[in-house]
Amino acid sequence: MKSKVPLETYLANAEHLAQEVVNAWGLNVDAGNSSYLTPEFNRLLDRACSFRSAKGIADNHREFNLLSERVATEETASRTAFAEEFKIFDERHVA
Repeated sequence: MKSKVPLETYLANAEHLAQEVVNAWGLNVDAGNSSYLTPEFNRLLDRACSFRSAKGIADNHREFNLLSERVATEETASRTAFAEEFKIFDERHVA
């Protein structure tokens, strides 16, 4: 039996994993398979997009040294929500 990957691993790789989810969605849409995407995958895609958006905002604020605690907290919360969702998705599909 495969050991479970700790949440910290998903958190550390969240940017790469979110990009993979968006890429998978794009490939399916381009192939005309968007109607076959499961609600579970669409929920994961939503979390990925929310995380990427929050990260983009936080990165822009960092660039100008204007990162507020609120924006940093939103980025962290969206990263955590995505990582948790990806962990669940990954564990269900690896098993």
